[in-house]
Amino acid sequence: MLSIFFIGLALSMDAFSLSISAGTTNLNQQKKLVLATSIAVTHFLMPLLGVYIGYKIFQIIPLSISIFNVIIFIYLGTVMLLKKEDTKIFKYSLINTFILAICVSIDSFSVGLGLSGMTRHYLLASLIFGVISGIVSYIGLILGERIIGLLKEHATKLGALILFLLAIVNLMKELIRFN
Repeated sequence: MLSIFFIGLALSMDAFSLSISAGTTNLNQQKKLVLATSIAVTHFLMPLLGVYIGYKIFQIIPLSISIFNVIIFIYLGTVMLLKKEDTKIFKYSLINTFILAICVSIDSFSVGLGLSGMTRHYLLASLIFGVISGIVSYIGLILGERIIGLLKEHATKLGALILFLLAIVNLMKELIRFN
């Protein structure tokens, strides 16, 4: 379960970056809670959707789930590193909140595709992803008020590093399995 925690932390880095940006717009407490909760809920639902779709994919394509996870983690880490900094200022509305929550949760969907290679407790893993993302997002909103975006670039790099480390761990698992 420790690896699930670190995956949840890595998945939360986009949400953290977004939350720092949104926190610079002086949202009131209620709006902060709505945004953090929206991010938590989407980070809970997207992996479950990914598990379901991943199950269907692996019935068709005979690919090792560990190798699939390596590919997903390297891809997501690379995307996080190469992503251009978003300079748009967050404008609060329920529609924007929902769209942003979905956008920062897409990587959770991707992880859900290979989640069956890591655990059989999909619901618990998704709950952990959601709780961590909600907490990290709320912390980002608070920090955004105080720091005004200094950590945004570093948070994304940290998330990418965690995903690369998880790719290495999954690759090692696969190599050990064949020895």
